[in-house]
Amino acid sequence: MSKNARMPAAERDPLILAGVGAVSAAILMTELALTRIFSVTMYYHFAFLAISIALFGLSASGVFVYVLRARLSSISTRALLTSAALVYALVTIVALACLVRIRVGLNYSPSNLALMLAIYLLAALPFFAGGAVISVAFARLVDRINLVYSADLVGAATGCLVLIPLLDWLGAPGVVLTAAALAFGAAVCFAPSASRLYIAAGVIGLFSLPAAAQATGAAPFDVVDTKGHEGDRILFDKWNSFSRVAVYDRQHGDWSLSPSFKGIRGDSLFMDIDSAASTPILKGTGNPTDATYLRYELTALAYHLVERPAGFTALVIGPGGGRDLLSALVFGSRHVDAVEINPIIARDVMLDRFRDYSGGVYAHPRVAVHVDDGRSFVRRSTSRYDVIQASLVDTWAATAAGAYTLTENSLYTTEAFGEYIDHLTDDGLLSITRWVFDGLRLVTLAQEACAARGLDAAQHLAIVRKDRVATFLLKRQAFTPEEPTRLQRIGDELEFEVLYAPGAGPRSTAAEPPEMDRARTRVSDYRELILAPDRERFLASYPIDIRPTTDDRPFFFHTTRLRDQLNVAFGRSMLFGNGLSALLTLIGISVLLVALFVGAPLLVGGARPASGWSRWLLYFGSLGAGFMLLEVALLQRFVLLLGHPVYSLTVTLFSLLVGTGIGSFISRRVDQERLKGAALRALATVVVLALLSALVLPIVIDYAIAWPLPFRLVAAAALLVPAGVLLGVPL
Repeated sequence: MSKNARMPAAERDPLILAGVGAVSAAILMTELALTRIFSVTMYYHFAFLAISIALFGLSASGVFVYVLRARLSSISTRALLTSAALVYALVTIVALACLVRIRVGLNYSPSNLALMLAIYLLAALPFFAGGAVISVAFARLVDRINLVYSADLVGAATGCLVLIPLLDWLGAPGVVLTAAALAFGAAVCFAPSASRLYIAAGVIGLFSLPAAAQATGAAPFDVVDTKGHEGDRILFDKWNSFSRVAVYDRQHGDWSLSPSFKGIRGDSLFMDIDSAASTPILKGTGNPTDATYLRYELTALAYHLVERPAGFTALVIGPGGGRDLLSALVFGSRHVDAVEINPIIARDVMLDRFRDYSGGVYAHPRVAVHVDDGRSFVRRSTSRYDVIQASLVDTWAATAAGAYTLTENSLYTTEAFGEYIDHLTDDGLLSITRWVFDGLRLVTLAQEACAARGLDAAQHLAIVRKDRVATFLLKRQAFTPEEPTRLQRIGDELEFEVLYAPGAGPRSTAAEPPEMDRARTRVSDYRELILAPDRERFLASYPIDIRPTTDDRPFFFHTTRLRDQLNVAFGRSMLFGNGLSALLTLIGISVLLVALFVGAPLLVGGARPASGWSRWLLYFGSLGAGFMLLEVALLQRFVLLLGHPVYSLTVTLFSLLVGTGIGSFISRRVDQERLKGAALRALATVVVLALLSALVLPIVIDYAIAWPLPFRLVAAAALLVPAGVLLGVPL
């Protein structure tokens, strides 16, 4: 008797596979959309929460289906799948309406901890219900397990593929609602043919209520009051795949304007990304000479040194609301390349809605705007600049790829600094402005990049401070004896403090910002680090980790040493101190909830599986962990090739999932007797490929990075799909 002959004809309906694929797509879309929502309503490192919640909900649902298998056995497969899909759709809608309204602070308090647990459990409901659908399908359709698993993976891959355009079109809440619609559609696919029309009519009625409420302006699923903006009037807001950009009717503060400026500073509007990283939209007249107050800005310090009658060229990375562009024009730049990673800022805000307000600075004839990742643009560029400028370029916002895959990471690495130096004219300057408390690592990056080129960073580096902000100037050629004197004169005129310049002595008199003590640093540490006779000894004994970051370890903002991590993660000063601290805290929450909702039910759930189940648990657990580790490593690696974390996410996830689905489909043709050998050979090949990729991928990426984007996308997919196929066989 064939396998299909043993299965009821109704359960061989291809619509069941379509329903499994739809639910799998919905689960992935919900998980990644929640990373965006959490980044806006809370803080960027809370994006870890969505991933943790998804894995917890899926695993708990599998245990739930297993423990209740006897009670569920009397319900037909179609009825069970239909009911679970309907529940999944409904709890997704309810959870979304609640999650966009819950706010949790960073300070440690019982109320904040209770809110975090509530968010965790509430957000887990969709994954629990959706995971139950997949678990029932796997448990009931064992004779078609290869096809079911293939449908699951291909569905997830499809969800990944449509996620980016849906986020651009509907925003993160809209994507979650779309996932609920997919779950409703899956319920129709699962329904018995006799009742399918009734189920479809009921589904349309159920979904029309929240959809109509959203479309008619009631907006029950919109994010309205975000962190730091309760009550602010929103002039503009729009989502895309990696951010929510909003403009508020509110004056933007200024951190680095010289105290010696006595005139009237221009008006501005407050624009931010994910309600965390802000930038001013300066009100302009269309004539840069009307913004002469920008000559008093610390961020414009480099332009004082390169200003000349013939003009100069500049590259501005992360121009945001246009202040740095306007600064370059005020000082007489004859051409400025502006590289803005966010198309909403460039196209919707600065070149459209607020073009007139900003005086058309993005459309100025001497400005060329490029919507691209700054690091990728520099890597491919053949131009050289008198000034390369990046002022406080950090998003503090999680991309859909998850926290730690952030746009700013690749800007602050040793390799990036080397590329900046190589793209300067002979007398050119790299100008990077950062907060004083987190800028020490810029010194080590400059030292490492200079050392690789046979240069002494102490002769090429100058640092100037204004209160909490510092501008780092790195010259391609050594500072001449006259330039530090000129820099000191400019500093005195503008009341800025020169922390270091070649040949200049210490003159620090200003009070240290309070953040220095919390960051365990001192202002004087800049000079000590630059002039340290034994830099390695200085770095080893320093209280925080300020060693130079690299493309393989691009976490510029993570400076907590491993030995101090638990104190930071679970200290009382912040509920979540930083990204890794958030991860450790979430691990604690996850362990507790897994013990309660996964481990405990298994212990009291009645009969145990057949002997040897623990080995299978270890096998599949190891496969899952290995898959995730490979995925995350490849995500980070392909950011450089593809120029944006979102492209890396889409191509990597889609390629691996499609490949794994193909591998699962192919494996059904392997005879039972040869299955073990085939799985072992596939696993061995994956190990070899993983080892080779560590050596070969950097070379391939370095060679292919100058290709047009479509060719780079195809190349990345061609490298990833075969690895996915090999992973799909043992899975």
